[in-house]
Amino acid sequence: MGAAAPTERYADTGFAVKDTPPAVNRMVFERIMALTEGERLEMGFSMLGAAKELIEAGLPKDLGPAERRRAIYERLYGEPLPADCPL
Repeated sequence: MGAAAPTERYADTGFAVKDTPPAVNRMVFERIMALTEGERLEMGFSMLGAAKELIEAGLPKDLGPAERRRAIYERLYGEPLPADCPL
């Protein structure tokens, strides 16, 4: 189903954390994988929400709603929002 992990990743974890000892990296991976699929999904949504809050904190306060959504998209994905995307 998934592609093989690149060689710079720790074996059998899928993580590419290079500043963490392999034993700690494996422990974190195992704890995350012990969660249910729903718990992992909730964790991902929580991290996205935190990232969005951090991004919004760094945006000018005078942006309108459409400009704010466009700026959030651009900071999250590193590219301009497609012109045909409705705001």
